[in-house]
Amino acid sequence: MIHDRILYVPEYYDKHHEFAFPGWESPEIFGRKAPIEAEYCSGNGAWVAEKALAHPDRNWVAVELQFERVRKIWSKIQNLGLKNLFVVCGEGLTFTKYYVSSGSFSATYVNFPDPWPKDRHAKKRLLQEPFFSEISRASSPGAITTVATDHADYARQTIEALLQNPLWVPCFPSPHYITEYEGYGASYFEELWRTQGVPLHYIQFANRGVQ
Repeated sequence: MIHDRILYVPEYYDKHHEFAFPGWESPEIFGRKAPIEAEYCSGNGAWVAEKALAHPDRNWVAVELQFERVRKIWSKIQNLGLKNLFVVCGEGLTFTKYYVSSGSFSATYVNFPDPWPKDRHAKKRLLQEPFFSEISRASSPGAITTVATDHADYARQTIEALLQNPLWVPCFPSPHYITEYEGYGASYFEELWRTQGVPLHYIQFANRGVQ
């Protein structure tokens, strides 16, 4: 369902195809045509709300699984009057696969996804081949995807997955990440890890488009 600028996507569900997504220009969502940029793992929404304020000419989508965090993003929409920010309460791959039409996004960002560091939980990581293939389909050719993570092993796995996918080309030379990104914007986790001296990894790839 869509209610009050939030799309609720059930996690355990087998009838996604029965929901008629109204389209980004619908009054329920943005009510206008503009480039759409999406942030996955939005947390409390500090990063994406800052971007929506700074770039009112663009439409922004915040994707977050945890309802309490979604509530905080929604509060920012109300308090800051952000008509160009829409929230998705649901899992990132499921949302992208079933609800995003091809070529929708002009840019995507994944900020500090849960690394699921234990080996037995690695399969729960968002940043794997199925997700990147869906993001490629959902993005316009040439669109940039940026990943920010504090977890070195997750950064390595992400880079390997993208290099092995013919739909993506790296924007940074080997080892295909940078540790400082001026002007990228701040989030709760970015500030937390920096204060603790944890090295950060910014990974950026360009979408070739589905071939």
